[in-house]
Amino acid sequence: MLLAMLSLVTMGIVISLLAYYLGDRFARFPGGEWDGGHGEFTTSGRLSSADSWANRAWPAIRDRVQFPPLYLPAQQVASRLNPGKVYLVDPANLSCTCNYFLIRGARAAIGSKERLCRHLRNVYASQGNPSALIRMVLLDDAHYGETDQLWSGEVDGIPVVIAWREGDPWVAVYTRASITNGEPDFQRYVFHLDNAAWGEGRIPRANAQSIRQMLADWFADPHLAA
Repeated sequence: MLLAMLSLVTMGIVISLLAYYLGDRFARFPGGEWDGGHGEFTTSGRLSSADSWANRAWPAIRDRVQFPPLYLPAQQVASRLNPGKVYLVDPANLSCTCNYFLIRGARAAIGSKERLCRHLRNVYASQGNPSALIRMVLLDDAHYGETDQLWSGEVDGIPVVIAWREGDPWVAVYTRASITNGEPDFQRYVFHLDNAAWGEGRIPRANAQSIRQMLADWFADPHLAA
């Protein structure tokens, strides 16, 4: 009798484990195909949640953008979020009296983007004489954060800035959209790593494919270039 009970219990455990395994496999492959090692894709071409870039190890790419001190006198900058509040910004030491700088920025190296709070970025954008593209990125509070990875260079001879935040599959791409009256018109585009596609129905005109290839090389994911 005892032996029979043990056999039934063992059989129950095996069936439970088998059901869990099969259920997990069907949940991860809902009618899709596996690409042989570069991520699990559904029939729509999107990464499954199990292999989303939100859960994967991200590449460590050295930033190429530096922000050296500006030899300007200290100045007061009004808060845009708290009317009536004013912060003291010192461009020569790249310091500010706001909470972000006191808690995090002060520990970052001078010249690094992590040191620049919103108020320092505004001063840098208006008085530091950066390129038009870098100025656009510095003032884009809605999409760029102090701790984002930030790369600046040229792709197909066109200036490009790429920003991303580890764990967020959306990558921001700033590059030239057109030339108006001899001046470049820079725009922000977004690329989704999981979907391997441009978002918001907008694609860079001149260098979209080359940017995709560069992302594929950085992230070691050939599907990004497809």
